[in-house]
Amino acid sequence: MMKKKIAGIALAILLCSYASLSFASTKTSADFTDLKDLDAATKAKFDAMISAGIFDGVSDTSFGLKEEMNRAQFAKVASLVMALKTDDSLKTSSFKDVKADDAANGYALPYIEALKAAGVTEGYGAGVYDPAGKVTKEQLATFLVRVLGKDADAKAKDGTDTTVSDWAQGYVALALELKLLNNGDDGKFGGKTNATRDLLLTGSYETKQQYVPPTPSPTPTPTPVYTSPPVNTEQPSVSPSDDTSGENGSENGGDNGGEQPGDGSGEQPGDGSGEQPGDGSGEQPGDGSGEQPGDGSGEQPGDGSGEQPGDGSGEQPCDGSGEQPGDGSGEIPGSGNGDDLPITDPTGGCQAIGCEVIIPPGWGG
Repeated sequence: MMKKKIAGIALAILLCSYASLSFASTKTSADFTDLKDLDAATKAKFDAMISAGIFDGVSDTSFGLKEEMNRAQFAKVASLVMALKTDDSLKTSSFKDVKADDAANGYALPYIEALKAAGVTEGYGAGVYDPAGKVTKEQLATFLVRVLGKDADAKAKDGTDTTVSDWAQGYVALALELKLLNNGDDGKFGGKTNATRDLLLTGSYETKQQYVPPTPSPTPTPTPVYTSPPVNTEQPSVSPSDDTSGENGSENGGDNGGEQPGDGSGEQPGDGSGEQPGDGSGEQPGDGSGEQPGDGSGEQPGDGSGEQPGDGSGEQPCDGSGEQPGDGSGEIPGSGNGDDLPITDPTGGCQAIGCEVIIPPGWGG
């Protein structure tokens, strides 16, 4: 029983300690002595910015309401208002006068880099940001308008306030129109005077109410890539009846076979049979009969009369031997009258003058 009581007391002490620490860590305008005289509406703005962790006092009891702000302070406030992503591990700045080991303003290095990446500031040029430099009211108006992404709108406006620089006229006019900042009691903006922390807080509060974070671009859905099926490059088999390649069974006159010129068969020029040129029979050139060349009768060549060849005189030829020519039968040729009488002369041989046979008168009837 005693152990349970001790445990309960310990738990109560822990809860009380946690509650007191939590209460102490959450500050409000009531914790700062220089904010006690603010009207209720202004106090509400301060409480909202302080509780959000965007603003804190310059000490535990003083907010520094009328202290002038510097550019390092503004970089932190603007980055928090925009909820920019900062890299606290950064040790090197793109601006040569911003140093991580700067005791007064080194804390602002990641905020300054975030603002530059967001396009809110480019510094003073030549790689200089001037973190300890004061911020004028017209510069504050410019920064707040750029936080809202209305830089182009401001450049399209004109102004006539003589207390504002020419380059800042459009920014101040738009800041007043959007109720980010107000004119002074004299109706002038006083753009070239330094801005104080109370203007930074109220201006940042109004800007935060109007700020719309950019919508992230959606991740594009990958477009499916169509892959065509592989093309069958295998040559189809060709039957002899379908062959059109200039090989088997090619037609006459084809020159696409890549062979010797001719009929497209790939053979030596001829009639397409693959034989020596001729009449298509495969035999020696002739009349198509397969016989020795002649007159088509199958006989020895002659003059087409069917007679033995001669010299055109109508006489029998002689071979110069003195013998009578024969018809191939082995007999002595006759006169053509049916008689088989030999033709003789007194010398017993044929009477020949050159190759002509002289038939004596009275022979051959």
